[in-house]
Amino acid sequence: MTREEFDATADALATRARKGDADAFDDLCRLLRDDVWRYCYALLRDREQAFDASQDTFLRCVRAIPKWRGDAPVRVFVLVLARRAVADLIRSEQRRRRIADVAVEPVVTVPQHTGTIEVAELINQLAEDQRQAFVLTQVIGLPYEDAADVEGVAVGTIRSRVFRARERLTDAIAAAEAEADRTTTDDSQERM
Repeated sequence: MTREEFDATADALATRARKGDADAFDDLCRLLRDDVWRYCYALLRDREQAFDASQDTFLRCVRAIPKWRGDAPVRVFVLVLARRAVADLIRSEQRRRRIADVAVEPVVTVPQHTGTIEVAELINQLAEDQRQAFVLTQVIGLPYEDAADVEGVAVGTIRSRVFRARERLTDAIAAAEAEADRTTTDDSQERM
């Protein structure tokens, strides 16, 4: 299914859901759940929190779907709800930490796996604004204009963030490949 077909299907379901069709709303949630979860995960970097934020997004969607006017794809509308759910979850976690006065756990260093490049790990190392723009456009597949609507910034800002993210990822992959080659060469020489 192309992006246009996907958005047309989602918009048709949203139109029916606005009129009270519960089955259409269920279908809409099923259609959008992967995009919502990936976006929440990209922002939170925690599977359980991403699941919680996704659930909260669809609860918000139940109340908000009547307000969707159709001037932007419903996917953009729902991803904006997801962004708000993530922001609220982060605020809630910060409040909970302050109240509980929990000590910070020590950082544990995990040895790198040589010879493999974890792209998700590299994406998580991007600056937050670059990671969000990259995930929206390159992972979820939103057009730059829709990603700009979700982020509340200009299209040019999204383009520059994605450009910088791609540059950083390209550099990181090249560095990881060079390190893997060095490790392989070192291992080969030790055997001789």
